[in-house]
Amino acid sequence: MFSVADRTQSTAFTKKEGGSSGSGKKLRSGTATSVNLLNANPTYYIEPARMQLATLNANTANDSHVNKFMQIDDALLQSIGKGHFPGTLGRDFKLFGRPALLYRRITQQLVDRLTGAPAQRAMVIDGKNGSGKSAELMKLAAVAAAKGHIVVYAHSTLPWVNSSRPYAPANEGSLFVQHELTLELLKSVLMLSKEALARVALGREVVLGKKTLTAEQTLADLVSFGIHTPSLAHDALDQLLAVASAQTQVPLLVALDNVNTLWCNTAYRDQQDAVLPAERLRLVRAFLPFFDGSRAISSGLAVGATSYSEVRFMPRDLKERLNPPPMVPLANPDVASDPKVTRPLTDVPFDVVKVDRMTAQEAWALMAFYHKTNVVSMPVTESLVAQKWVVADGNPRQIFGSVTSYF
Repeated sequence: MFSVADRTQSTAFTKKEGGSSGSGKKLRSGTATSVNLLNANPTYYIEPARMQLATLNANTANDSHVNKFMQIDDALLQSIGKGHFPGTLGRDFKLFGRPALLYRRITQQLVDRLTGAPAQRAMVIDGKNGSGKSAELMKLAAVAAAKGHIVVYAHSTLPWVNSSRPYAPANEGSLFVQHELTLELLKSVLMLSKEALARVALGREVVLGKKTLTAEQTLADLVSFGIHTPSLAHDALDQLLAVASAQTQVPLLVALDNVNTLWCNTAYRDQQDAVLPAERLRLVRAFLPFFDGSRAISSGLAVGATSYSEVRFMPRDLKERLNPPPMVPLANPDVASDPKVTRPLTDVPFDVVKVDRMTAQEAWALMAFYHKTNVVSMPVTESLVAQKWVVADGNPRQIFGSVTSYF
């Protein structure tokens, strides 16, 4: 799917075309530029090597593949759309020459939750920037889709709140609709889970506008109707989540990247020019109950991944609850009972899973893959891996940056 002809971002020095330095030639540094890898200097860039990788699916998601790179299935990639990968994964995939991710120990722990006890609490993956949260969520969605689950995967919820997409007041109430975004999400769900949706009957009549879907019709019919009737896309999504979360025939995975946006103040404004909190967006309202504890999934899991790259969309109180400071018991009963003494709130209505620094074994697997795909030309030795691992404090994004800085 990816080739070296794809364009990738670089912060290298670029030169303006033109005459001599006295006739307008200028140098710019630190500017994001496009680099065509077909014209890359072979001294510094070698075409990614062709290599066979196992595809991440229901059969390969197991302990035997921990610390191995695995290819992401085309079905998930197509549902996301080329060029719309979360975070910097798109750039990584272009350099690798294939969409591949490292199957880590934390990945196996998350996959085990897919088949855990029914009606589990929602789960939020948290960690530092570059720790691999988005990658873990993508791998989880890929495995769930391969297992035949209904997968509602939003690779980024930032467009829901950053005012980059159209919105309008709802016909009634104080909510706002985002038909275009909701339509795209429904299309993604149908592309990724069409067979799974077709196995679940609605079980009751569902009225959408002037259309009545019978109890015998399926979730696939519901989603298709929402796609073909954009003005009712929000209603179709609400009914999809209500039916899918209540049934037990086919497990449901709700996976949202940048999940912290559900609690933020958005960049949108209402008719009075007041800032819109996210909860006044119908798209956010559809998913918020899964993460505030008011709606459970009878069979399946709701999981989100946080992002600290856009700090304005990370609510301060949520950040403090996810990363509470160390606290010791108040031994003095007078102090403990004093109403003026307050302590940080640490309770959240979901389970928090921390993505820690890479282990030395994971760093070795990472560097070995970089070498095999010609991202790193130098031999991978214990001293090289140890150097990169220690300097980056085990952060995979920083390790990647240190070995690809010349791009």
